[in-house]
Amino acid sequence: MPVTSPVSKPYGKVRSDTALGILVCERNGNPPFAESTFIKRLNVLGAASGLQLFAFAPWTWDAANDSVKGWSWNPDKHRWEACRRQLPSVVYDRSWPETQEEKRRYRLAIQNIRAVKQLTFLNGFLPHKGKVYEVLSTDRTIAKTIPPTVRYQGPTSIAAWLRKCRGSVFLKPIAGSQGKRVIAICRVGNGKVNLTGRQGDNRPMAIHGLSEAEALHRLDRWIGDRAYLMQPLLELKGRNGEPFDLRCLMQKDQTGRWTLTGVAARLGSPDNVTSNLHGGGNAAPAKEVLTKLFGEQRGAELLQEVSSLSFLIVARLEQTLGRFAEIGLDFGVDCSGKLWFLEANSKPGRTSMRSAGQEAVLAAALQPLSYARSILLRPLGRVIHEFDHL
Repeated sequence: MPVTSPVSKPYGKVRSDTALGILVCERNGNPPFAESTFIKRLNVLGAASGLQLFAFAPWTWDAANDSVKGWSWNPDKHRWEACRRQLPSVVYDRSWPETQEEKRRYRLAIQNIRAVKQLTFLNGFLPHKGKVYEVLSTDRTIAKTIPPTVRYQGPTSIAAWLRKCRGSVFLKPIAGSQGKRVIAICRVGNGKVNLTGRQGDNRPMAIHGLSEAEALHRLDRWIGDRAYLMQPLLELKGRNGEPFDLRCLMQKDQTGRWTLTGVAARLGSPDNVTSNLHGGGNAAPAKEVLTKLFGEQRGAELLQEVSSLSFLIVARLEQTLGRFAEIGLDFGVDCSGKLWFLEANSKPGRTSMRSAGQEAVLAAALQPLSYARSILLRPLGRVIHEFDHL
């Protein structure tokens, strides 16, 4: 999909004392962090625009000399190289802590740095899904697209919602991501129900033909003390029963203006409950999928609705939660053609943008770099004033 504002052009040389740090979780492997392909692309594009970049794990910070263990891509030697670098003042969070211990280590390292250093995050932080829905519900236009949502309060709460929602309920972790640990419960007749969803490692799961009492018991035990939200199980499926949704990538350009980078359709397999790419889904051009399902006119209308709603959503989120550089927005379209807002993500992936066109792929990487450069070249006092709420 065409970008709604010009893609940032390469810049001239930047002062040698400015650099953008890419926050990662360093672990075993080569290279020792996730999203290496995307981060390498950032390094290459950044170098072409005169912007220094390097990846680092926050726990490598040495307070004695204010340095971190950085990783940079060497294009001549085609390899990642490690060295000690001065702690950057602006960071782009692309960390993906996998375990509770890694999450704890990451949070503690950031806290230790921010206790004595001014660290500006390129992108803001979104709260849990329940809070995001609460913030967005204050806008009447957006509120109409948010599915009815309540907190899970044990087996009796699901039983009540099964009666209210015509025998099916969708549950998702209040702070989950990448489609992990979502689950749907559906009545199938004769007092039996089916459970379908995804495990914590994103493997699909399905249990069929349980009694409702047994299903609710298993579900409650599986959820444990985690916080969950309940929603109606919307019919967000294609013609062959495959789940699908729309990913919209919103990003700021070098002037701080929101732009729509691209919209992609994500399709899962018919036996899955989600279409998330991390769970095995595939991306396709949004216009093509929507036209096939709803016709050319309604398909075009839906794309326009997604665009208009996306600008409203990011504006509302910023009004309440502070500044952001980019936000991924997920939408669903039910079988009647109604558009639903599903989730917002402050650490959006880029894979689906390939189906939105090469212009969107390039902009997806260039936009955060151009916005970062505008921050790095601002007077320090102004930067601190604008980002001290993060």
